Amino acid sequence: MNDITKITLIGAAGRMGKAITQVLSNEQNAKLVGAVERFDSVLIGMDSGLNSQVYENNIPYTSNMKEAIQKADVIIDFSSHLSTEEVLKNCIDQNKPIVIGSTGHSENEVQLIQNASKRIPVLFSPNMSVGVNLLFKLVEISARVLQDHFDIEILDIHHKHKKDAPSGTANQIKKILLNTLSRNESDVIYGRHGNHYSEREPKQIGIHTMRAGEIVGEHTVYFISPEERIEIKHSAQDRKTFAVGALKAALFLKAKKAGLYSMFDVLGI
Repeated sequence: MNDITKITLIGAAGRMGKAITQVLSNEQNAKLVGAVERFDSVLIGMDSGLNSQVYENNIPYTSNMKEAIQKADVIIDFSSHLSTEEVLKNCIDQNKPIVIGSTGHSENEVQLIQNASKRIPVLFSPNMSVGVNLLFKLVEISARVLQDHFDIEILDIHHKHKKDAPSGTANQIKKILLNTLSRNESDVIYGRHGNHYSEREPKQIGIHTMRAGEIVGEHTVYFISPEERIEIKHSAQDRKTFAVGALKAALFLKAKKAGLYSMFDVLGI
């Protein structure tokens, strides 16, 4: 039993929280010990297993973050970037590693994450999917090879409930492209409209966002020249793909020293 990793979920009743609860219900090497929700949630006290459409697990939703974090070996946070400061404070106070999967962080919140990583192990990734992280690496390789000879566009598609745009994944793709190609934010354009555009700037990177239906998540990166087009695409068909990646991250982080880690570290790429 000592080898079983104890997990506390922050934002446990959200879409990702329920997906992780489902994955943990069949996991041999980890178990759920805490399920944290907002103090004003109508779900407080409800069994998190039943609400996640698995068996009754006797882990009720609670707003007592401190107590729930105390029970765990690793914390997984899929709540909201607005909770980041409170979650990090509790993890630092109790010396607990944390996997952060929420997106939409401000520069100040990112700085809080970086500061926390000097004291505890922090894994921060805009997307926990194994496939998406392979996409990140393929985009980096492609940009390095193609350089300035191809126009680049990014398409980000998600469900209508998503609150940030572009997505954290699209922003990470942008960051990879800018770093690899030595470009900056002034080279990025977010959507296009109207009839006042001149010819496309050679180094411009376009980012386009769609929000509709219940699409879990799709990202496509286009490299286009006058002679050919290369598309690198990832489509998530089930939210569990992110849950499986988050659990891999938690198991990886358990024995690590303080520092800032990514899914590249988990996957060894």
